[in-house]
This record gives sequence, structure tokens and C-alpha cells, in this order.
Amino acid sequence: MERTDWSSMITGIAIGLGVGAALGLLFAPQSGEDTRGYLAGAARQKFNDTKERFSDVTDRVRDVKDRFNNVVESGKEFARTAQDSVEGVKGHLQDLADAGQRAYRDAAKA
Repeated sequence: MERTDWSSMITGIAIGLGVGAALGLLFAPQSGEDTRGYLAGAARQKFNDTKERFSDVTDRVRDVKDRFNNVVESGKEFARTAQDSVEGVKGHLQDLADAGQRAYRDAAKA
């Protein structure tokens, strides 16, 4: 479909919804005041449901963010521990190399 076809279709749907809503209100079995009260109550209920769902989603996002931050912190701590271990091993290797050089010099002198 071309762009103009889509806009025509959307316009037709919007007009159809408007006409349908108007006819529904015109031929409603309840009075206008009752219908307005019903619609207002339904809208309020939908708003409250949406607000509650949004709150639930916000809480879930916050939980995921907290878990992600905990994983990142654990990873940083692991990296620091690994770096310390590497530094310790490097120190031990340097001590072994120094001891080997001393032993070699002592053996060469004798």
C-alpha cells in the first residue's frame, strides 16, 4: 500500500469509530448521566490498572538494575582479586629468578 492509502484507511477507521461511538451513545439503554458515570468509572478503572502495571514494571526494572549492578560489582571485585593474585605470582617468580641468578653466580664462583 502507498502512503496515501494508509492515511485514507486510518481516516476511514477514525470516522467509523466516531460514528459508532455516537450511535452507541444515542441508542444506549441507559440515560446519558448513567452512561457518562459508567464511562468515567471504566476510564478510572483502566487508569488505575495501567498505573498499577506501570508500577510493577518500574519495580521489575529497578530489580533488574540492582541485580546488574551487583553482578558488575562482583566482576570488579573478581578482577581486583585476580590482579592481586597475578601481582603475587609475579613477585614469587621474580624472587625465584633472583634466587636462581644468585645460585648460578655462587656456582660459577666456586
